Amino acid sequence: MVVNDFQVSADWLNKHGSDDDVIVLDATMAQSVNVTNENAGLVIKGALRFDFSNHIVDKAANSPNMMPSANDFESAVRELGIGQHSQVIVYDAQGLFSAARAWYMFRAMGHEKVAILRGGLPVWLEAGFPVTDEHVKASHKGDFRAAQQRGFFVDKQYVLNNLTNVQSQVVDARSFARFSGQDKEPRAGMRSGHIPNSLNLHYSMLVENHCLLDKDKLVQIFAELAPQPEHFVFTCGSGVTACILALAAEIAGIKRYSVYDGSWSEWGKDKLLPIDTV
Repeated sequence: MVVNDFQVSADWLNKHGSDDDVIVLDATMAQSVNVTNENAGLVIKGALRFDFSNHIVDKAANSPNMMPSANDFESAVRELGIGQHSQVIVYDAQGLFSAARAWYMFRAMGHEKVAILRGGLPVWLEAGFPVTDEHVKASHKGDFRAAQQRGFFVDKQYVLNNLTNVQSQVVDARSFARFSGQDKEPRAGMRSGHIPNSLNLHYSMLVENHCLLDKDKLVQIFAELAPQPEHFVFTCGSGVTACILALAAEIAGIKRYSVYDGSWSEWGKDKLLPIDTV
């Protein structure tokens, strides 16, 4: 089974979703505000729940959505029936919002057979494919083995150490209003602004009709954003939409990039860290 560009179509999933080696995961964020009322509570038939905010997460961390340890990730994923050879397909109810985070987590743990349902639930519904109102449970444990990959995530110390390094470019996926400090942050106790010397690329600029733009457009966007540094560091509010930028970078052929896992929920809260406003 070959999956190109880390994405599959609704037609492909409708045809292969019940294959023995295919596992479908709903990675919708329960607290996200962009799920339309008519989509709320709908689940692609046969999908399991992948909750990276409350379950498959570092529960001891002070910031939300932080990546769990390799052992914790492995244990949780095995409970979903996922094995070493499973083809994992992730989606979310918005189309492309939180699914990229799940995709990135699997890749950070060495699992390459993971792809996103292009267009997510909205495109699935437009095609008239089957949905239900509840997730399925795994019938058995999988044999998934986590192999943590170096460089997929960086911490605040790495970002701080490279603030003036022109070869390490931070790119922020939040809206310009939040990036510039014009809008107050939605989380309590959070400063407004952005990491010094970072650039702004709102994730919505990479998405059209619930789908990621095609490769040529993504290549153009990154080329116009900045001269190619040796290393991109993607950030956002809490490490979720930064992964949309990571997905786009991968498809655009960019080889060196990382996600700052703590993102603004960590940086904006730490008053010892510098910030800028526009």
